[in-house]
Amino acid sequence: MGKLYANPPLVEALCEFRFEANQPWDWTIPGLVYDKIKTDFPKKRQQNILQLELRAEQEEVEQTVKGGVARMQFLRADEHAMIQIGPDLLVVNHLRPYPTWQIFSEMIANALITYRQVANPKSVRRIGLRYINRIEIPDPQVLIEDYLLAVPQVPNSVPQVFATWAQRVEIPYEQTGGMLILQSGILRKKEQVGTAFLLDLDFVTLQPASVNLDSAMTWVGQAHDEVEKTFEACVMDKARTLFKEKQDDHK
Repeated sequence: MGKLYANPPLVEALCEFRFEANQPWDWTIPGLVYDKIKTDFPKKRQQNILQLELRAEQEEVEQTVKGGVARMQFLRADEHAMIQIGPDLLVVNHLRPYPTWQIFSEMIANALITYRQVANPKSVRRIGLRYINRIEIPDPQVLIEDYLLAVPQVPNSVPQVFATWAQRVEIPYEQTGGMLILQSGILRKKEQVGTAFLLDLDFVTLQPASVNLDSAMTWVGQAHDEVEKTFEACVMDKARTLFKEKQDDHK
C-alpha cells in the first residue's frame, strides 16, 4: 500500500461485489465458476449458515434449526488467496503475504470477468475494497500517537491514557461516489508481549447506480488510491520504521 515495506502490517485485503440479478439465484453458478478457475484455485470449501426458528404451536414452543450454504469458497493451493461466490455475491480475498496492487487487481478483474460470464448479473449493487492492518509494537509502554494518527480524542482535563479503545468514522467522497469507513482500535496491550493496533480501511460505493459493470474495475482502482493515501496519512514515521520501507526496483 503506498510505499513498499518489507514488513507490512496488512493482514487481509478483500474486494466485494454485490449484484442485482437478471434472474433468481441458481446454486449451479458456483460450480460453473469453479470449472473456470480450478487451475489457480483448486481447493473447495463451503461456508454454512444456521437459522433458528421459534414457533408457538398451541401452548408449546417449537424450535427448528435449519442449515444452508451461505457461499462457496475456492482457495489457492497455499490458501493465501480465495474467491468466494454466494447469492449475487463475489468476494476476492488475499491474506498476507500480500502481493503488489497490480497482481491483486488483476486477480479481482479476472474473477469479475468469470463471474459475469457465468452469472450474467444485471448491474452492480455495491462494491467495497477493504484493507485490514494489524500494527504490532514490541514496546507495551507506547504513546499511540507516535505510531498512529487515527486515534480518539478526549478533553484535556481527562487523563490521556486509554486502557482500551475503538472508533469508527464514515467519510463521504463525493468525487468518486464512495465512502471511506475507517476503523481503528487497540487489539492487545500486555506488559510482556507489547501492543497491537487495528487500522481497518474500507472504501465502499455510495451511489452504486453510477458504477456500471464495465466501469467497476475503474472505480475499484480509484478506491485503492483513496485507501492507499489514507493509510499513509494515518501512520507515523515510527510505524514506518517497524514496517521497514524498501525501494521499488520496478518504478
